[in-house]
Amino acid sequence: MAVLADLLSRVRIELNDQARQFTKTFTADGVTKDFVTGYKPLDVATLMVKDNSTTLTNPTTYTVEPVFGTIHTVTAPVSGHVLTVTGNVYRYFTDDQLTYYVTTALLQHTNNRTDSFNRAITVDTLPEIEVYPVVLLATVEALWALATDAAFDINIQAPDGVTIPRSQRFSQLNAIIESRKEQYRTLCSALNIGVWRIEMGSLRRVSRTTNKLVPLYVAQEIDDSTSPERVYMQNDLNGRTVIASNVPIYDIVMMQGDNYSVILDFPDSLDFTTLTFKAQIRTYPGSPTLWATFTVTVYDANLKKLQLSLPGTTTANLPVRCFWDIQATSSVDSSVTTYLRGQVFTSRQVTQ
Repeated sequence: MAVLADLLSRVRIELNDQARQFTKTFTADGVTKDFVTGYKPLDVATLMVKDNSTTLTNPTTYTVEPVFGTIHTVTAPVSGHVLTVTGNVYRYFTDDQLTYYVTTALLQHTNNRTDSFNRAITVDTLPEIEVYPVVLLATVEALWALATDAAFDINIQAPDGVTIPRSQRFSQLNAIIESRKEQYRTLCSALNIGVWRIEMGSLRRVSRTTNKLVPLYVAQEIDDSTSPERVYMQNDLNGRTVIASNVPIYDIVMMQGDNYSVILDFPDSLDFTTLTFKAQIRTYPGSPTLWATFTVTVYDANLKKLQLSLPGTTTANLPVRCFWDIQATSSVDSSVTTYLRGQVFTSRQVTQ
């Protein structure tokens, strides 16, 4: 599982854009409110601005333009006061800029891809083996921004015959971009991932009577008399678009025949006294087959924690894969809100 902060850090390593500390002091004249530090771009998260010994707060008493390295105080510091600015500065990009390149690279790399349960791949579900290729693609996107800036540089020819080939920077950046693109392409081709992957699909038969796909099942040994396990195929090649959802996903893993219990955290703004919770397990969303209904109890009202539980007699009959969600009905306006959803994976017991 990848983390956005880790991706940003790795891209900075590839670009040699590591943070370094700086300190800049100004002597106030009682009039000036704009202070150019001479360092850019600034890391806003680590920035500290002091007026003598008083620490200023952003944006209450000052604002910052991180790309230009400029500090703007709301009121001019008193004449004679020393304004001290400390923090980290980068070589090329701010975190917001790099986040844009990483997000763009991730969208391109995972375009039209879902996991085995037809959920869109995000930064949280990105396989670890694909982290470095995404970092490479984000590095290429960032290098293109540097190349665009370098494209405006022109060669300088002095009267004494001295020539400064400023356009060489643009040529060098293009060479680096092509090298990095080839590195990304080589990895994607070898691992069959990303933009250069080969898309494959399984042919499915459609029933002539129902016009529905005929289900597929995992092959079993000849002496295996257990219920067959269904195979849920990906649907990418059929032009399926994953529908976005703002309901968080929480998958449940349990063992058949074992008692199950889990404690869930909810937002602090909820009032448990006005809500009635209900959680169920069904074969698929909207299925008429109800497998189980969780017992929902308030574990800690102050910390907004609920406990869901199922007895072993219920989990013993659950299928290998099904779906669940938890909803709350308000006693104030009778509104229904879904707070969590996901899948239930049940492992078969060996000991009977």
